[in-house]
Amino acid sequence: MLNRILLLVSLLSFQAFAAEPVILLTGFEPFGGAKLNASWEAVRKFQDQIIAGHRVETLELPVVYDAVDTPLRAAIEKFKPAAVYCFGEGTPTIQIETLARNGYHPTKPKDNKGQRPPREKIVNDGKDSIKTGLPALEIANALNSSQIPARLSQDAGGYLCNECFYRVMALEPAPALRGFIHVPVLDTKDDKGVPFDIERIKEAVKIAIEVGIAKKPR
Repeated sequence: MLNRILLLVSLLSFQAFAAEPVILLTGFEPFGGAKLNASWEAVRKFQDQIIAGHRVETLELPVVYDAVDTPLRAAIEKFKPAAVYCFGEGTPTIQIETLARNGYHPTKPKDNKGQRPPREKIVNDGKDSIKTGLPALEIANALNSSQIPARLSQDAGGYLCNECFYRVMALEPAPALRGFIHVPVLDTKDDKGVPFDIERIKEAVKIAIEVGIAKKPR
């Protein structure tokens, strides 16, 4: 009898866990010879956590041209998330990207496989640009109010971050609440000399999620 009760409790717990709406967070693998990527180091720690009533699923993306779209599509199809937040590293502060551009940097930087972009455009017949689906200004204001420097940006660069941003915004079907946020390399110091350690970046991620979910249409 005890075993049956324990099994029933386990099944009910699993059903409750599975029924939670999902937020998908993505980060990138290290690149450029670095051992860590701040975006993934922060994001991966949220796996299976509950934020604003949503269960978090995480996905590490490769820093390889044309290798981002497939895992993104697969994760969205699998989890059917209510929101998708993609993260990358390399800015001096938290940077909420507002415009995904259909193109690569003129210098065509190499990816982790030593390859350059295979085309001029990310998607040959795609729109020139797509606006973010995140409440960017509200996120930036909330972060700055929490003493985490943040700003808006209309240029996510011409590397894999922008490719990821463009591809997630071009995906259909996909949740309206989706977009891209840059974070600093670990231990980058802000203007006041305060470092962006992993806990500070995690707090920024959490605030961005909470603001987005609060603004999401019911």
